[in-house]
Amino acid sequence: MKEYESFDRIGVEPHRSYYIPFAPNDKIKSKWGIVDRTSSSRFISLDGEWQIKQHESVDNVDINENLENVIPVPSCVHMHGYDKLQYINCRYPIPVLLPRIPKQNPCWHYRKKLVLKKEDNQKYYLNFEGVDSAFYLYVNGNYKGYSQISHATSEFDVTDLLIDGENVIDVVVLKWCVSTYLECQDKLRFSGIFRSVYILKRQKNHITDYRINTSICGSDGVLTVTNESKISFSISFNGKTAVVPVKKQVQLRLEKAQLWTAENPKLYTLKISTKDEVIIEKVGFREVSIDGKVFKINGNAIKLKGVNRHDFNCKTGATVSLKNLVEDLKLMKSLNVNAVRTSHYPNMPEFYQLCDYYGLYVMDEADLETHGAATRGGDYDRKAWSEYSEMDFFAEGIFDRYQALVERDKNRTSVIIWSLGNESSFGKAFFKGAKYIRRRDNTRPVHYEGLQEANKKYYYTNLVDMVSMMYPSVERIQKEVIDNPKEVRPFVLCEYTHAMGNSCGDISKYWELIYNNEQCMGGFVWEWADHAIKTKKGYLYGGDFGEEEHDGNFCCDGLLTTDRKLKSNALEMKAVYGGKIKSDIKDIALPNYKSNAKSIEITVDENSGLPSSIKADGTEVLKTPMKWNLLRYVDNDRNLTYRWNEQYRLPYVKPQVFSLERLENGYIVKGVLAANCRMPAVDFAVKYTVNGNSFTMEVDYKIADYINNLPRFGVEFGVEKQYDKFSFVGFGKTESYVDKNVACEYGYYTSNAKDNYDFNYVRPQESGSHYASKYLCVNDLFSLTAKTPFSFSVNPYTTKQLCETAHNFELKGNDFVNVCVDLAMRGVGSHSCGPVLDREYEIPKTYKNVFKFEF
Repeated sequence: MKEYESFDRIGVEPHRSYYIPFAPNDKIKSKWGIVDRTSSSRFISLDGEWQIKQHESVDNVDINENLENVIPVPSCVHMHGYDKLQYINCRYPIPVLLPRIPKQNPCWHYRKKLVLKKEDNQKYYLNFEGVDSAFYLYVNGNYKGYSQISHATSEFDVTDLLIDGENVIDVVVLKWCVSTYLECQDKLRFSGIFRSVYILKRQKNHITDYRINTSICGSDGVLTVTNESKISFSISFNGKTAVVPVKKQVQLRLEKAQLWTAENPKLYTLKISTKDEVIIEKVGFREVSIDGKVFKINGNAIKLKGVNRHDFNCKTGATVSLKNLVEDLKLMKSLNVNAVRTSHYPNMPEFYQLCDYYGLYVMDEADLETHGAATRGGDYDRKAWSEYSEMDFFAEGIFDRYQALVERDKNRTSVIIWSLGNESSFGKAFFKGAKYIRRRDNTRPVHYEGLQEANKKYYYTNLVDMVSMMYPSVERIQKEVIDNPKEVRPFVLCEYTHAMGNSCGDISKYWELIYNNEQCMGGFVWEWADHAIKTKKGYLYGGDFGEEEHDGNFCCDGLLTTDRKLKSNALEMKAVYGGKIKSDIKDIALPNYKSNAKSIEITVDENSGLPSSIKADGTEVLKTPMKWNLLRYVDNDRNLTYRWNEQYRLPYVKPQVFSLERLENGYIVKGVLAANCRMPAVDFAVKYTVNGNSFTMEVDYKIADYINNLPRFGVEFGVEKQYDKFSFVGFGKTESYVDKNVACEYGYYTSNAKDNYDFNYVRPQESGSHYASKYLCVNDLFSLTAKTPFSFSVNPYTTKQLCETAHNFELKGNDFVNVCVDLAMRGVGSHSCGPVLDREYEIPKTYKNVFKFEF
């Protein structure tokens, strides 16, 4: 069997905690609040320009071949013109040939030349912090080893292979290996040396590993340092020093210690040293515990107000910088986020140091997902998923991933929960690794949602400490957790309120439950930011790269845009995480709009039953005729589009006017909206009454019994582009919907069409509506009031454009401003991956309102 068809890692050092040694005389600097490793004389960075050559198969590689092209390291090869990008969610990107992989397996031959002044009695360790998916290492033409696990550090002792002078390091990176079957995460699939590469120069006898634990005794903090090296070392902490012998531990007590929390991330400096090197650790005193059903930090019940986060940058892919990390964490703190799940793999090592510093709780997740096992037969088969989790073949690969997770991050204060992975079912292939975590660390609980998809006999396994779900309804949580006497574990939502497009309409309802139940630990929104690639023409997603298998814009499912601009989703989360779960309609005095038109004249179209012309003092108001509006596109409606478009044929619905009675001062119209081959979808009646410079429009509708739900019921029309400014009384200033208005306040606002539409949606969609409005004034043109509150939007684009345009950069401007007025619009929910919309947020089957337009 070839190396890439087994889970072996050859020639690598054992997994260990992340640290950077310094020489005793080094001036240790800080950057972004953490130790700057580049200030260590023992740290030799190999980041920078490398040579590269692409091959269709590893069999074609000649380790001595000429490499003519160059690429920066770290980086993803796809971002530099190699191979073809692919976004795929829950399917394997290759034929499922377990344990084999396709013979045509693209690979990249990297080369770096290094001039080294090799010193006697020094050892040299070559570290790769992230390579996707596997790689061979050669030093000066000599084979050193092979490694895998894309998001784990691979460390090689290359002392014997390096020479004094110029050295040549060759790395052959494979796109796929057997680990591909364990790394089927929902993300753009990148390859290459995507994280940093460096050499650590160390004394022959040196520290290898250690363990840092903290506990709380009354008002004091107790620091325990365990020496897991083959030599003793000294520690210095808060003015106290001690020697820690080999394989022994030492405790130091700090009186009246300030405890570490996300709100107050107090860190103390621990110095670990020998005569030849110094290691600096930042330590926080905190304890994690489960008290019955309640999850606690430092003895206090807390709520995890979390997000799921990928390492991703719209220009560099899976390669992210320290600056990117800091920007993310600062944004999280500003949005009331206090916790991060590293979905679905360990993030780069400095991320955890930054979380220590800035104050974020971390659910640290293993690099594991076998989602493609469930779809390998052509449908979604949970039993097929479970088969992989029971296979002995996978046991060593999973065990190695758990070792890599725990050993690297075990000393980080911010890590409060270990997660066994994502969407991989559960079975005996997990046992060895999960038991290892139990033995290795009894200070942190273990999370795993995969029990939901596993054999029921595993549901209450003692290898997992909490019950976890993704995207359940509030009713399901109440039934299966809160009201279930057998469920005595804390409950966490590892993923919820899927933030795809205009979303998160259900977040306040989740948190009403979470705030009021001590068993609920909190939740992690899916997800932090969109994944889309920035190009000259705009942002691209699945299917835009010529790939045959893809999952479209399902990767654009973030609270933030791919370049970290806030969407209304993020604002809604911020409000709820800040403790607010409801916004009330307030009694706001309506503006005294002074109209100057003396008279109006309306013409009602006999085919539509709506005004085709409105003239104020002889001047036409409508740029486009008024028409009925039943449609919208939001990503959360994606599971309903077949029903709406094909079953109900809503895009093909046309008005059929049965009667149009002309009155002395208006019209009475009755009709239906119907498509060919279908019964009428809606019955409607409209009464128009003209009075001087205004008219009332009394609208009744009734949705047919066979129609389960509609996106909306209202009208839309165009006005001259010069009338793009408007004011209103309603929920603002951002967009608001019947289920999404907690971030808003009810009041009087002003805006314009361009600012009202959110261009940050990569896939254009319904945006800019304002729920429960009592007043709208399109400046210098008309005002609108109604008997009961209504929703409206004033945007640059029509509903049809937003439904049919695939990318925001493809939206074409109009010579008019589009106005939508809705009697009712359904909530946005989170049904793109979450529960169906609650019935209370669907539009009524029958409804009536009376609108008054004044010109």
